[in-house]
Amino acid sequence: MNLQHENILTFILAGGKGNRLYPLTRHRSKPAVHFAARFRIIDFVLSSCINSGIRQVFVLTQTKSFSLEQHLRRSWNFLAAQLDEFIAAVPAQQRISEKWYQGTADAIFQNLHLIQDRHPEHIIILSGDHIYSMDYNELFRYHIESESDLTVSVMPIKKADASQFGVLTMDDDHRITSFIEKPEDPALIPGEGDECFINMGIYLFRTNSMVRILAKDAREATSHDFGMNIIPGMLEKYKVSGFDFKKSRFGHYWRDVGTIRNYFDANMEFLEQLGTNLICTPDWPIGSIGLRLPPTYMGGINKVTIENSTVDIGSKLVSCKIKNSLIGRYVHVGEGSIIENSIIMSRASIGENCIVRNAIFDDGVQIPSNTQIGVDADADKDRFFMSDGIAILPKQFQL
Repeated sequence: MNLQHENILTFILAGGKGNRLYPLTRHRSKPAVHFAARFRIIDFVLSSCINSGIRQVFVLTQTKSFSLEQHLRRSWNFLAAQLDEFIAAVPAQQRISEKWYQGTADAIFQNLHLIQDRHPEHIIILSGDHIYSMDYNELFRYHIESESDLTVSVMPIKKADASQFGVLTMDDDHRITSFIEKPEDPALIPGEGDECFINMGIYLFRTNSMVRILAKDAREATSHDFGMNIIPGMLEKYKVSGFDFKKSRFGHYWRDVGTIRNYFDANMEFLEQLGTNLICTPDWPIGSIGLRLPPTYMGGINKVTIENSTVDIGSKLVSCKIKNSLIGRYVHVGEGSIIENSIIMSRASIGENCIVRNAIFDDGVQIPSNTQIGVDADADKDRFFMSDGIAILPKQFQL
């Protein structure tokens, strides 16, 4: 089974503000935030689409969308238009009313004309702001075999972490029997200790069923949200099934990077992923920008030391030490500088004899020689945006 041959239309919800990722989201939406110093967050879901054979994708944008739309044009504009293949950004257009998207379900409802134009049998709805890989063929196969109106990708996590997600219960046939968005006391999985099933924001609908429930929701005074309203409202009259992501090919890794700490930790985890090729493999690549850049230069009087780190193309490293860090494109690191446990995004410039620890540099950050970050916590608080012990230097910041 290959989804390229199925009558499927895909929507990626990519309009999130990402307030908890500020200041990384000062100039861009959450899906457009850089990840691992060379990707954007949205690259992971787009790569899973392409690798799964999905060739018709609408990316729904809303807040601070220019950076994301520019990235889509530069990096993902390679499908065959003559075969009706596309990855297309769709900004909020107020086609139905003067209101912008009022929720995740409303975002789809306001774009029903795209579905009516193409008559797909099934609709995949994905979040553009999670880090994972997934073969959507596995999800589709389960959806067809279970004859479901809606299949939700779910995964088990500890109860202590579950309250920030939609939590559900299932019967022995994996039919969802209850669903509560962000409950105070999450329901446990029977026989699995302190674990709960959570909603991953990955939905596969039978089109006719989805259109009916969205139209009904639009007439009512709700939050117009898949987790708050649509899924709970379908449980009685529709067959809603849960697909256990943990049992799938890449089921060992999924991260919501909604806070600075979660974002930072996921970047550090990505270095471990590279060591064992867990979510990024030769036959399952993660795509991103394809600009032609010069090779990376590493030299100087003394050697460059790099440990458990990645360095993107076009960068210049001079007699420096880099450990547990991700270095983006066109980054300059001066002689004698030390970078540890940090994320340095494209076009950053770090002077000579600097120390940078536990920091995130957004695009174009410049710090002069002899700067120390992550050495004196009190001094860092006076100069930088701090979150959970991590110094964040926003886009084009100059010290």
